[in-house]
Amino acid sequence: MSNGKKVNVQLADTNGVAAVPLAAGEKKSNVRWAVAVVLALSFMAMFMGRTVFSVSGKAIMEQYGWTSAQFGYASTAFFIGYMITMVPSGSIADKYGATKVLIISLLLSGIFTFFTPIIGVTMFLMILVRILEGASQGCIVPGAMSNLGKWFPKREFGVASALVQAGCPLGSALNMYIAAAMLPLIGWQNLFYIYAIIFPIWCIIWVTVGKSSPKEHKRVNQKEIEWIQQRPEGLENTKPVILAKKDIFRTPAVWLMCLSYGCAVYMYFFATTWLPNYFTIGRGMSISAGATPFIVGFFAYFVGGFIADGASKKLGDKIGRKLVQVVGMIGAAVLIFIGANATDPTLVVAAVSLSYGFLCLTMGGYFSVPSAICPANVGVYTGLAGIIGAIAGVLAPTVTGLVVDAGLNAGASNAVAYGYALWVCAAVCILGSILALLAKIEVVKPKRIKN
Repeated sequence: MSNGKKVNVQLADTNGVAAVPLAAGEKKSNVRWAVAVVLALSFMAMFMGRTVFSVSGKAIMEQYGWTSAQFGYASTAFFIGYMITMVPSGSIADKYGATKVLIISLLLSGIFTFFTPIIGVTMFLMILVRILEGASQGCIVPGAMSNLGKWFPKREFGVASALVQAGCPLGSALNMYIAAAMLPLIGWQNLFYIYAIIFPIWCIIWVTVGKSSPKEHKRVNQKEIEWIQQRPEGLENTKPVILAKKDIFRTPAVWLMCLSYGCAVYMYFFATTWLPNYFTIGRGMSISAGATPFIVGFFAYFVGGFIADGASKKLGDKIGRKLVQVVGMIGAAVLIFIGANATDPTLVVAAVSLSYGFLCLTMGGYFSVPSAICPANVGVYTGLAGIIGAIAGVLAPTVTGLVVDAGLNAGASNAVAYGYALWVCAAVCILGSILALLAKIEVVKPKRIKN
């Protein structure tokens, strides 16, 4: 009995690590959401460092006399490095925790951002430094998603992953406004030097707020740990099974959803590498016009996360975890096609922005899939999806550059030549919708369970 006095209850988590002493009647802590916000800032930093090359594209092309195809090759180089580190970094984060993976990745990203204008004075050297920056950033997504898998229960994973990924369009949108204001004043080289500072600042914030798991965080109480560790109805007394990589890789739904994600990423990285040039060169608009799609995308991420979790709860994982991908990809395809063929500038911006918004709706769905089919191996799944996405990232800027140059060489106007590249995006999105529709979302069953 408490005799009216406050009683502290000391509980331990499943691994015997003591949680914060819990006063009787105390509500659960919500540290996991603070961790998600900091992870979102890592994605914002990642995309600011990534898209500074894109927003500087016109200035870089003019300084070095590059064609659209050559700029596409330099943009593609980033994704070559990106896909090399995706799976190994996810496996390392799953096994040893995400903190070291994230800190090393962000610090290296800052270093290579700083040295890009110093080293990249020829096409070969620019490709080299972009490969190195891609390799450093390739660890961030699987590391962050592996961390998120340890901090959130399945019922919240769609919203949490959407929150984290919302940092991507936020970073891209900020870039458009910052570049429009600062490029004419300080030049593209100094913009890289300034952006390099963002990465170590994030590392300081993470050391203060974040941890690899809730069991390591001093501010997490036992009720929050119990909430995080809860299992779906009917599986309350089971634990997520740690799968062998071959169990994941032999599952058709894994490949269908990862390939569908690759289709989404094709258009996504078209947007991050070529959309600034589409508005400035293809349509003759201000670079700040390119911010509108990313602002729409920022809000769409949250909506998509809520829809993914809500649809899964009402319709089950088999339908709910892919519904937003199927609908979102169709919407993105239709609207990007309208934007490519529109002549009114307002309609162009509106259609392209809404198309990007529909695309971003899908991301909460895509990144909630591993929590439904391999919850103990989120990093491995994310790494595989990341490799396929990186291949799409290699293709998107290269194909776009070749398509634009082919259109210009055939006598098409800038608007028409760039419009052809948007047609390709529309076709890829339709393919992605079909692949997601075919995927059967269910828990992966291992051939042999590790004891």
